[in-house]
Amino acid sequence: MKKIKQLLVLGLAICFTTTISAQQKQQFTKVGCATVEPIQQVFAFDTTETGKRGMADNYYLWDNGKTLYVKIMNGSQRYKDMIKRYAKEWEKYANIKFQFVEVGPSHIRVILTGNDGGGNYSKLGTMALMVPQEEHTMHLDTTSFSTQEYTYTCIVHEFGHAIGLMHEHMSPISGIKWDKNRIYAAYKLNQGWDKDMVDAQLFKKYNVSYANGTKYDAKSIMHYPISRWETLDGYHVDWNYSISEGDKALVSALYPKKGERQNEVPRFTISSFTNMQIERNDAKEGVCFYPSFTINTAGKSGRVYYLAVFTDEKGNMFETASNDYKVFGVSGTSKTTVLNAGEKIEVNKGGKKNMELFIPYSEIPEKIRNKNIRASFYVFLEDNGEMKLLYASKSVPCNMAR
Repeated sequence: MKKIKQLLVLGLAICFTTTISAQQKQQFTKVGCATVEPIQQVFAFDTTETGKRGMADNYYLWDNGKTLYVKIMNGSQRYKDMIKRYAKEWEKYANIKFQFVEVGPSHIRVILTGNDGGGNYSKLGTMALMVPQEEHTMHLDTTSFSTQEYTYTCIVHEFGHAIGLMHEHMSPISGIKWDKNRIYAAYKLNQGWDKDMVDAQLFKKYNVSYANGTKYDAKSIMHYPISRWETLDGYHVDWNYSISEGDKALVSALYPKKGERQNEVPRFTISSFTNMQIERNDAKEGVCFYPSFTINTAGKSGRVYYLAVFTDEKGNMFETASNDYKVFGVSGTSKTTVLNAGEKIEVNKGGKKNMELFIPYSEIPEKIRNKNIRASFYVFLEDNGEMKLLYASKSVPCNMAR
């Protein structure tokens, strides 16, 4: 149950910058992500002759050579110009383009705020496609723009996440000896984070399918600054104010300007989700769900799972009456299929009902009948034992009364 609840958390990468006194700044000001994502497989690349490398999630990479439309939703012209200039640093090394637009659909949408405590964060790669067009996919806190160096680092770091790069300090081969008890206490006092948040942001380690004898890159712009007091042996990492040689080599492998991308995997995306129609069907003695969306497939073939999951108004899940309709142990209904790369499938669009999720009345627990419950729609990709979140809808009311 705990594992599926982790899987059903909407995957996002959230970066924080904490603004505090100048004396504490080097200790508690962080640019990085508290990664709250589905359990996933992360790939490491041998990116340079010296063995430096970076972290990236191939399942959320954009197509190689893709032009990403970026909309800056607010802010002064000065800030907009800085974002445009610094984001394009990645174009020097990766076969990807950022085209800034004022109107129309966009892949990345940036909102700027100041003094709101929101910090800096960005969706990871194609996870941005889960976000409705009217909402932002990247948040920049202008209190981070205190100097040109910090501004550059903040913007480049977040756009690194936007193209699929992850935190280098989370490398399983970093060898960092964290002083965990001291860090738990300090972050609780200064940032209000509990143990789980600190574990997620600092101590989480990712599985690596292969490392090819590589070393982790402490110079990466995707690495946290680490103070001496945070480690048992005094190891520290200063602020990195430039894209490292390891970063350059990594994005050149992820988005090659010549040749094929390394380590291709199934890369499926969900878009154009409009709603999930829920219908009682007394003839079939059950409830039917008709989510409306488009799925695009790239990379390699892979298996997808479509799920409709029930919760109460607080988000608590229920178990079904029997094992027949348990979705990883929770109440709901699912359908699975294998899709090949290069497909674009319109599901329940244009008035057509070409995909149905169904659950019999008999499977609905007595305790949730005639109560206000909600249903959410999820899509997962399964590959090599990993479950990758592709989409998580907002919950909608679902009346199970007969």
